[in-house]
Amino acid sequence: MAENQSLEKRVEYLEKRVRFLEEALQVKASIVPSQETIIHNKQHDKKSIEWDVLIFQKILPPLFIIVFIVGIVWAFKAVSDYGILNEQVKVVLGYVVAGALIGLGAWQIKQSRNVLGQMLLGGAIPILMLTTFAMHQLYNITGPVLSFVLNVIWISLGLFLTYKYKSQGIGIVSTVGGVFVPFLIKSTFTNIPVFSFYEAILFTLFLWIALRYKYKILFYVSVAFLQIALLVFFIFTNVPEGLKWIAVLPIFVQHSVLLICFLKTKHMLKDQAYMLFSIMLFTTMWIRIILTENEASITVAVIALVYGICLYMYQKDLIRTPIFIANGTIALLNFMQLLIDNLLIEGIIGLSVIYFLVYRKFNHILHSILSGITYIIAVFYVFFQPINNWISWGMLHWIIFIIATSYGIYLLATMDKQQKHIVLNIGVTYVGGLLLYFFHMIAVLFSGEIGSNMERVFTSTLWITVSILLMLLSRRFSLQQGKYVGVGILFFTLAKIILFDISFVSVAVKALLFIVLGVVGLLVSRAYYKK
Repeated sequence: MAENQSLEKRVEYLEKRVRFLEEALQVKASIVPSQETIIHNKQHDKKSIEWDVLIFQKILPPLFIIVFIVGIVWAFKAVSDYGILNEQVKVVLGYVVAGALIGLGAWQIKQSRNVLGQMLLGGAIPILMLTTFAMHQLYNITGPVLSFVLNVIWISLGLFLTYKYKSQGIGIVSTVGGVFVPFLIKSTFTNIPVFSFYEAILFTLFLWIALRYKYKILFYVSVAFLQIALLVFFIFTNVPEGLKWIAVLPIFVQHSVLLICFLKTKHMLKDQAYMLFSIMLFTTMWIRIILTENEASITVAVIALVYGICLYMYQKDLIRTPIFIANGTIALLNFMQLLIDNLLIEGIIGLSVIYFLVYRKFNHILHSILSGITYIIAVFYVFFQPINNWISWGMLHWIIFIIATSYGIYLLATMDKQQKHIVLNIGVTYVGGLLLYFFHMIAVLFSGEIGSNMERVFTSTLWITVSILLMLLSRRFSLQQGKYVGVGILFFTLAKIILFDISFVSVAVKALLFIVLGVVGLLVSRAYYKK
């Protein structure tokens, strides 16, 4: 009896504890918001903060610093028009404004307003350069040497501020302004050694900062604006024969620095890869324009050798290897064209095949695009190369082109088994069309001086032969498309004879053509006849 009472008390105690815990949980649930509410509030806060950052920190500072600089320029123009200030005072005021912007920008950064401070610092650099430009070009206060030194100091200041405050904006402004410094000086623009060494050093420094701090925009800007500066330089400067190697120094420095960075760094590799490929195209263009054929041949051969060595050393690298192959083959193509101009088409065709093989191995979309582009170029070259003789470059071009096209279709068909049927349907038909045009040109060679009537006969005969060969190959290699393309060529040949040839050939030739075509058609029907 006592044990039952004890058990009832324990059950009653446990029930009270359960009720107490349930009430506590309800109170906590009413006080603490749900997880969904917390996430929603966080997303809402985050969204509003992003808009604040976008408008007040990213849009307004750079926009209105540009407005401010334009206002300074107009202010100087106004006081000049009214004769309020003389030239020396305007120059001093320009430097004072730039100094004030630097001081104010540094203070803003100390107050944790980094974006605004960096924009103020970046705005000081163009004001310094514009003031120096006005002092030198407009007012003739300073000579070219002092003006150039001052501009180098301003760009060095921009480089220092970029490094100290880790600001991509200051770096971009300094790069763009620094690239065009030689054009702001009267004599330095035509001083080729100064221009070349200055541009090469400037590019190297800003590219180093861009890669060190992963500044993608600065990376692209530093590379692109050097090419723009080179374009302007070579358009307006007559480079003497003895200085042309110094003139192309920035080109080789840019290419070499990009290659070294691509080999040694491990970040932004895809950006570096595409940029290195682009610069390879520009490098070969400048080499072909500025250097003689012998000098250009030796130079591109050295470039091809360098990329061959890089390919050997990094052959297992899936990112670097495709670029080495692409750039190396471009150098080889240029080398081949410079030495033997008639082999250019073979080089383009080979380049297309190599790019496609690299695409199959590394699945790199760049090589797929390059393969397609080079093949289209090869098509235009080949179709504008008629076959005039049995032993001629035109004959070689067409034979290589047809073989390479057939091999390319085979490679494309074996890449994707699901799309193999579609690839072969289109590819075999395309090759059949190429063979018809090729053997038409062969028929022209056969007929020679005999006349157009025999040319028609030879063309029809050769087309019938092509049809038979395609059907035989289709049975040998189990290529169903060859059978249908061959039959299609037979019908096409019959239509040609009826519509175009029958009115121009003799009765005996008509009889021969129809007998041969009829016999071939019956034999084909018998060969593929099924009960």
